[in-house]
Amino acid sequence: MWKSESDDFSMMDSTNSLRDRWPFQYQDIDSRMEEEPMSTNGEYYGSPDSSMKQSAREQKRRPKPKDGSLLVCGVCGDKALGYNFDAITCESCKAFFRRNALKTKVFTCSFDGNCKLDTHTRKFCSGCRLKKCFDIGMRKDWILSDEQLAKRKTTTKPEKSVCITHKNKQRKMEDSPGSTEDVSTTYMSEDSNKSPMDDLSPLKSDLEDEDYIVPLNEEYRKEIENLETQYKIVFDSGYTEEQVQKLTGDPRSPDELFNMTDIFIRRLIKFAKHIPEFRALPQEDQIHLLKGGIMEIMVLRSAMGFDSRAMQWKVKTNQQEGEKRLDPTVIQKNLGTGMYVEHVKFIRSLNEITRANKTIMTLLFVIELFSSDRPNLINKDLVSKGQEKFSTWLRAYLESQIPVGEAKIIYPKLLMKLLDVRSLGESSAQLASHLDITRLEPLLVEVFNLQK
Repeated sequence: MWKSESDDFSMMDSTNSLRDRWPFQYQDIDSRMEEEPMSTNGEYYGSPDSSMKQSAREQKRRPKPKDGSLLVCGVCGDKALGYNFDAITCESCKAFFRRNALKTKVFTCSFDGNCKLDTHTRKFCSGCRLKKCFDIGMRKDWILSDEQLAKRKTTTKPEKSVCITHKNKQRKMEDSPGSTEDVSTTYMSEDSNKSPMDDLSPLKSDLEDEDYIVPLNEEYRKEIENLETQYKIVFDSGYTEEQVQKLTGDPRSPDELFNMTDIFIRRLIKFAKHIPEFRALPQEDQIHLLKGGIMEIMVLRSAMGFDSRAMQWKVKTNQQEGEKRLDPTVIQKNLGTGMYVEHVKFIRSLNEITRANKTIMTLLFVIELFSSDRPNLINKDLVSKGQEKFSTWLRAYLESQIPVGEAKIIYPKLLMKLLDVRSLGESSAQLASHLDITRLEPLLVEVFNLQK
């Protein structure tokens, strides 16, 4: 297993460069059914009427490839089985389009109207997701009407009835009030004359109906407290005089600046060893998680130790003076104004959303650590389960601190902030790739996966 903080950190394998992907494997924030178990080639069952037959024939003109090549959903990039409503999509986006394309409801984006959609973020913005469905050519006129659905049900063979009954029941559940995400750039489905203002009153009403908090589950409370305790023991303990000098010095090059992270990396390894879900992973996966996510995790750690009022990082010492300070302009001097501006902007925005709540930040910290899209992972399912657990704790904690209605708004915003973490992490990785490895600490050369 890992060596102690004072020892060198030995790595077993090297990983690929960071991927520009969103890692999270969360349950839908409204706990509703996302998937609809229907075969792409089984879109129409039984003996359909002429219009249904025509649609079926049209779809058959676009068969899935026989050469074994993989199909990718044009909406979110997930694995696709074939064409759905005249476009290549996954089963999830197919079900989403069927549920929502014909609705007159206004779908809006709470962000900038250009959300990056993948298998995880697709759940957070219905506006951008529906727009993308239409953009890739999905046809709402291929969605069966209630009459066609009824006829299909009556003409379905006995062995298919269970599947159709399940599908119709699920469709009814998903089309019930409040089943669709309320997500603010306005996008209206075609043929809709509804004003964006029409949705404001229901949204306000929903928030008023959820103006209550949910006491935190006792098991969750103990687990979260234990996680926070371990974090404080490792990261909030004072630094030695030698370490303080290194952390508060005046780096004169990118190499010297990155060398300052050596202490953090050793503490990160020590902290990870205290997480049961991390210890349960094979050693190879532990290494891949740390190496693959080190840049993003450093970004989050910098936000957690930043004093937004003083605009400085706090460095706790073992001496009587208590703590010293580090000015963020060291980033500007060594990595450029662009990196400095983006970094400070992120730290401020995260502190604003979390209100500098250490519990929320700690949970985000471990959520980012347990990213199942890291290269070369052996047991991705186990990593995903760990991340799902921590994200569940985060949502439960939010609902115990603020009204449920507000928590439902804050929770996805927090997860979306991790996209910014990925972007900053990627930029840091690119900068690190140009460092002079002869001037770097051996641990950094290994963790940053630099060529020797």
